[in-house]
Amino acid sequence: MRILVVAALGLLAACGTVVPHDDATAPGDAPTTTASGLVLPAPRGRDDYSTSDPPRFHVLAADGQLDLAPWTICYASGCADGGPSDTPPPVGAPPELTLGFDLPGWTFQATFREHGTRAGCGRQVTVPVEATGERTFRVLPAGPSGDWDVDLFGRGPTGGDAVTTVRWRTPVEGAYPDAATGQASVLADDDGELDSYGLELFVSDLDRDHPEARAEVVVTSASGRSVTLPLGAPDECHSEGFLSFRAPAALGRRATVLGEGPFAYEVRLVLAGTTYTGRGTWPDDTTEEITPAVPLTWTPALPVYRG
Repeated sequence: MRILVVAALGLLAACGTVVPHDDATAPGDAPTTTASGLVLPAPRGRDDYSTSDPPRFHVLAADGQLDLAPWTICYASGCADGGPSDTPPPVGAPPELTLGFDLPGWTFQATFREHGTRAGCGRQVTVPVEATGERTFRVLPAGPSGDWDVDLFGRGPTGGDAVTTVRWRTPVEGAYPDAATGQASVLADDDGELDSYGLELFVSDLDRDHPEARAEVVVTSASGRSVTLPLGAPDECHSEGFLSFRAPAALGRRATVLGEGPFAYEVRLVLAGTTYTGRGTWPDDTTEEITPAVPLTWTPALPVYRG
């Protein structure tokens, strides 16, 4: 869980604003101008940044360069959480975005959200961002051409993350998801003791909304003992093509008495009358980014969004 710090107040005040290049460059340091015209401040040490003085994003826009503070950041020992503006700074309608970041070694992805649907059920498409240098990147359009709020999310090589948002009217159609995906969480390791923090099933990039969907999870121990845990109906729509199922920890703890692991998860998801089976193994398949959840492999393949 992230810990809010007092510095978040100053950080959020800076979100979505254009800041002069000199604000991100120490006196006497010489900025670098890339071949595309992007101006990057001279590199600073990793320890020279904090949540109150965060590394910034640099984006070439139609009317000039935007130098943006993150609206959420985890860096060093602190975190400052916020949310995107309903009116993020516009970049115009270029065919692609040139992006820079103050620190080297970070990786990025971009989530395209239909403009004006932050609190509603608009479509979202997440795509990787191409690195073109140690601190520069190329962002290509995703989904149908149109008006998008684009969350630029970065992750550091040794931990930490940061995100900012711009508004981009993409002039051309872009990439679509390779596949609809899902992940499930039932069991957890609580200081060496088997436990459950609650059941969760998330499914992303489906072809359309499926409010009629139903799901259950079968958990099977290494000895072959199993239990079926019903999830029922999905939560209210967060974004189009995204399903979220949740159930309390008491239900998940029914799987803690099955014996030793590893534990096989078999998710049975019913969409429009067709049953899709997702499989994964806990804890073998989990990763640091989604623990204690595990990614699922689906048979047949889930119906994926194609515009």
